[in-house]
Amino acid sequence: MGKADKKIKIPKSVRELKMSMKKFAKKNDIKISGKGLSKKDKKRNKKKLLKEYSQFAIERLNKAVKILAEHPDAKKINKVSEGVDNIISNPEIMDRIAKLYKKDKDEYENMKYFPYMIMNTLMYYSNENLSEEEREIAKDLNPEEMVKFCERILKKEIKRYENNGLSTSMAFTFASVIPTTKLFKNRKWYKTLITTMYDVAEKDDVDIDLIFKSILKLDKKSKFKKRKFLEDFFSEFIMTRSSNKNAKFTETQKELHNGLIERCLVYLNALKHKELKDVLKNYIKRRKNAEEYSNDGKRVIKFTDHSNSNSPYENIKAVVQELIADNANNETYLS
Repeated sequence: MGKADKKIKIPKSVRELKMSMKKFAKKNDIKISGKGLSKKDKKRNKKKLLKEYSQFAIERLNKAVKILAEHPDAKKINKVSEGVDNIISNPEIMDRIAKLYKKDKDEYENMKYFPYMIMNTLMYYSNENLSEEEREIAKDLNPEEMVKFCERILKKEIKRYENNGLSTSMAFTFASVIPTTKLFKNRKWYKTLITTMYDVAEKDDVDIDLIFKSILKLDKKSKFKKRKFLEDFFSEFIMTRSSNKNAKFTETQKELHNGLIERCLVYLNALKHKELKDVLKNYIKRRKNAEEYSNDGKRVIKFTDHSNSNSPYENIKAVVQELIADNANNETYLS
């Protein structure tokens, strides 16, 4: 377990999300079956169970989704994720949670992180390679209502994306993935944003500058700076793998891909010499770490291609040549 994992404190209440309705009923002495229980009592108790379990669920979801958003890669949160999945895969409870949220949305501020998890669940259960048990769960899901619930949660965020020029469908997609810049405290969300941009570009044109502008204007009175965003975004982008999948890109994905590479090179070249050197030294360090786990490979930008005499990127050329002169092994990672 990593240091980051150890710092995560998962409240007991959040761990309780895995509790089934049956166990909840037993724990809270709500009888829904058994001898001597009339149909009327059974109906009344079932209604009570749904009401109390839904309230129990939304209160814990509000805490759980924040933990999942802040620590997306930590192994320790697997049980939290399982608890959230337990609720999402229960249509009856999801329907009641949507109504509870509508009545008192200000009470559940962290629910803005929930749509990303809902949409991932819907995508998973739309897969053809499901087990029999999963197929039964998929049959009971109500995608249309779940999407409506997501739209209700993200109404403000979707509007902000739209106000910056995105279509309604694209605004919903990006709002569900990046509802707030607070997510970028964890580097994983830059990678998720990049992946989303390529996914959207499979069918639609993606205006890179418009996406950047929309994200930077998401949070009012935010101290999140454009400089920091671009630095972290492009530091993550240069770690993107170059694979055979690139050959299967649609025309709009190719346009996005080339546009990101061009903007990245222009951004890096405009940095001060020391700043660029620090960025590339960190890039080499991450490549080496990946290599230790047998997980390194070609990346989207081959920096040695921009270190020759014909390169228009003078700063990149100088820094790459300097790093190779410092350590000949650096050429391996910059190639």
